[in-house]
Amino acid sequence: MTAKKGTPRTSRIRSKRRTAAPQLGESAPERLDPSPVAAEPVDRRAPDARPLIVGVGGSAGSLSPLRELLAAVPADCGMAFVVVSHQAATGHSMLPEILAKCTEMPVREITDEIRIEADHVYVEPRGHSVVIRDGTLSLDPVTLRETPHLPIDHFFRALARDQGSHAAGIVLSGTGTDGTLGLAAIRAASGLSLVQDPATAEFDGMPQSAIQARAADFVVSPAETPARLILLRKGIVRADAAPEIAANEVQRILAIMRQHGGHDFSEYRHGTLVRRIARRMQLHGICDPEEYARFLEQSDVEIDALWHDWLIGVSSFFREPDAFQAVESALPELLAGRPAGSPLRIWVPACATGEEAYSIAMLLVEALHRLEQNLQVQVFATDLNPAAIQVARAGRYPEGTAANIAEARLARFCTREDGFYRVKKELRDLVVFAVQDVLRDPPFTRVDLVSCRNLLIYLEQRAQQRLLRSFHYSLNPRGLLLLGSSENATGSEEFFSPLDGHVKIYRRNDSTAPQLSIRWPDAHRESRNAPTGSLPVGARADLANPLSRALAEHFGPPAVLVDAAGGIQHIHGNIGSYLQLPTGRVNVNVVDMAREGLRAPLAAALREAIQSRGAVAERNARLHLDGNRRTIHLKVAQLHEPRFASPMFLVSFEPAERAERKRDHGRKNESNAERSKARRGARMDRELWDTRHDLQGTIDELQATNEELAAANEEVQSANEELQSTNEELQTAKEETQSLNEELHTVNAELTQKLETFERATDDLSNLMNNIEVATIFLDSHLRVMRFTPQARRVAHLIDADIGRPMADLATYVEYPDLLSDAARVIENLHTSEKQVAAPDGSAYLVRIRPYRTARNVVGGAVVTFFDITDAGRSERAQAERVLADRIVDAVREPFLVLDDELRVVRANRAYYRVFGAEQENTRGLLIDELGLHQWSIPILRERLEKALREGVGFDDLEVEIEFPHLARRKLLLNARPLSPGPGMVAELVLLGIQQSSEPKADAAKSGGERP
Repeated sequence: MTAKKGTPRTSRIRSKRRTAAPQLGESAPERLDPSPVAAEPVDRRAPDARPLIVGVGGSAGSLSPLRELLAAVPADCGMAFVVVSHQAATGHSMLPEILAKCTEMPVREITDEIRIEADHVYVEPRGHSVVIRDGTLSLDPVTLRETPHLPIDHFFRALARDQGSHAAGIVLSGTGTDGTLGLAAIRAASGLSLVQDPATAEFDGMPQSAIQARAADFVVSPAETPARLILLRKGIVRADAAPEIAANEVQRILAIMRQHGGHDFSEYRHGTLVRRIARRMQLHGICDPEEYARFLEQSDVEIDALWHDWLIGVSSFFREPDAFQAVESALPELLAGRPAGSPLRIWVPACATGEEAYSIAMLLVEALHRLEQNLQVQVFATDLNPAAIQVARAGRYPEGTAANIAEARLARFCTREDGFYRVKKELRDLVVFAVQDVLRDPPFTRVDLVSCRNLLIYLEQRAQQRLLRSFHYSLNPRGLLLLGSSENATGSEEFFSPLDGHVKIYRRNDSTAPQLSIRWPDAHRESRNAPTGSLPVGARADLANPLSRALAEHFGPPAVLVDAAGGIQHIHGNIGSYLQLPTGRVNVNVVDMAREGLRAPLAAALREAIQSRGAVAERNARLHLDGNRRTIHLKVAQLHEPRFASPMFLVSFEPAERAERKRDHGRKNESNAERSKARRGARMDRELWDTRHDLQGTIDELQATNEELAAANEEVQSANEELQSTNEELQTAKEETQSLNEELHTVNAELTQKLETFERATDDLSNLMNNIEVATIFLDSHLRVMRFTPQARRVAHLIDADIGRPMADLATYVEYPDLLSDAARVIENLHTSEKQVAAPDGSAYLVRIRPYRTARNVVGGAVVTFFDITDAGRSERAQAERVLADRIVDAVREPFLVLDDELRVVRANRAYYRVFGAEQENTRGLLIDELGLHQWSIPILRERLEKALREGVGFDDLEVEIEFPHLARRKLLLNARPLSPGPGMVAELVLLGIQQSSEPKADAAKSGGERP
């Protein structure tokens, strides 16, 4: 069983109900039912009152789904959202203002050391990375050296470490791989990981990366996400509360997994299995373990998901650097004294996706380069998960996995391509990856270093001890064993001695190797043409009884039990001298594992036993071992056991001398000469018989090989043609990519220019809003404040934080109770509304409401403008008063003049013009001394008028005699009254009334003039 702590693994288990096991990328996490739960508010009486903290990450195209997500979340959801996105490092972000319009929860831009509260939305500021410690958000500045900058992974990993099962992560639209490793960390910490459905994403790079890495629990649309979050929030239990799952229910689930997946988790720690089962139940809103077991029986997808949760696999480059420093320090001693070209074998069980195996390979290459040694390095990395092995073989990892690799080492061993890092071929060639169940498959042998970290902690004590014995069997004398920081070799002190107790690195003791009893279930048998299901599940556990009886009855020496295809089912005794694991892909076929000299005789004997249907086949073979040649006697006999679903055969290995002694035991009475002669004859007969059979077998194999080579040659020719065609297609694709790259450069330049234009327009709009002397408020279709000018604060109680709030919640200083209803009417019928309203301070306003139209001519709200018409009203009243005064002056029948403080004529009434025959252009604006022919240039008149202006006291009946051309000489009575702007103020105007004296009537009659 293989597992690593922390990161989920990436493939499906095999099931009898499926046609084939999916490979990486062929399967996706579960798609959420469109309406799995009702989006109802969270019960605040949940056992754990801490808020569920939801990290939301996105890049290009994520704004729209983010707004849709927040709009669907209830305001009292009991959750806190932290939004992390790819933004420019400089400038002001408008994201908080934009999101505030979509949700009733408060939206805050993150400042350093801010405590998270439920029912709030927090937005990452530009130029910073966000981390969380003990529920408090902190900011780290982003430097130019941080390449690549992955803010989503950075925060999600911190969230997983800090909150555990109270964490959730959501990856929205975007390009690249940011968020994949962070989601994996959240999922491994028992949190919830969600990914936007790529079908709804504008850019599906980030969602697809997370799905292919099996880092997501569910794939959902933005509108469906809140329902899944609320389901998780309602089902959260305290971390210290053990889930109530009975042992019989766990056994039932184990049986289901064993039946449909072929994998036995019974040797895993019970607590680990229970926690992972409880997590799956919580994600689906299931409270009854029996109900979950029924759901598991009906869902292959859930079996696959639970299998990956049980594997708990995580791996990263140079994880726990102290351990790798200890390995690097131990390598010189391990490599010392080795002759050039000798093999150096490393085994990394439970390798997950291969980062640890590649890390050790990097250390080996660097150490050999420093020590100037040339050794044949072979790193064997195995894991139970086929899809993880597929990823490891490709050696292609998201950008975030390179965080722990030094820059020089990264440049030497990896290349960057399309948001990923790929391990170079020279390093990949050193590592052989294979699928292996380390608890049941045979181990590698003659190994110098075994690195098995963070696997033992998930196994029961008995399985730990058996695995440690297996590692002792695999290691060469003085070989090294590296365990995880939470593991140890307690109970196996006779096999290992600690070198560094802190790092948990051990050296193999030179004690006798323990006898191994290894079981291989048919689900992992990978022999040539081996049919699956040779042994039923019930019979496999009882193989020891018939095997022991058969060994006692027929043989006694080391033996293996095989099926008709040669696949090994059970091992008895120490067979290391006869069988060995081949390099490359793990193969448990007895013929392929036979050492040099045994393969052909063993194949012939097995073929003879199969064809003879019950007869015992015997062969002698010359074994080449450590430079020596030994004669080995082979026996193959069929076992007749009713419980076996297919024929099984027992193969035993015994030195020929021992077999001869057994045959001679019954011939004690014969003479030595006769016995020697008989032995020689029998031996020659057997050798001749064996030679004939071997030759016939060789001929048959040669013919089959020739046929296979011919077919392979045809396939190679066909593949060569396909490769040529593929090369042409790749060349065409390269040209298209270059063309597309040029277009992208052009589009980028256009977007840059548009961005500059947008920034200038924004600056112009800001200056216009700040300098316009009109109070204006912009409302959206729900009558919430979108924007306002600084002058709007004079008509309403507005602050910057009110953006996004309903206008109904704000107080206004004007007396306009129908403002909101009129605005709603304008939005509905698109007709402009105007009203004059007053303020308590006596000010007057003209309120004009017009529809707010977007660039697409869509009505998105209303624009309310307040024009201050207080001064305009006063001007109109003054003008009206002047008009009224003019009309009153014109209505007076006697001549009348209005003079200013310089005694210039400001106005004369119609009677003056009519009586004295004057014209307006020759009157207005002239000094009184300049009127007519200077008839009004009278010193006493000027003196009396100046005194009236100076002292503010008028005069009456000033008699003067003036001669006019058409009226002759006349006596006039003059009356004057000064006019001042207010009480106690200096007069600015003087009114001069003119009356004709009563004496000169005759002259007036004689001249024919009118009496004024």
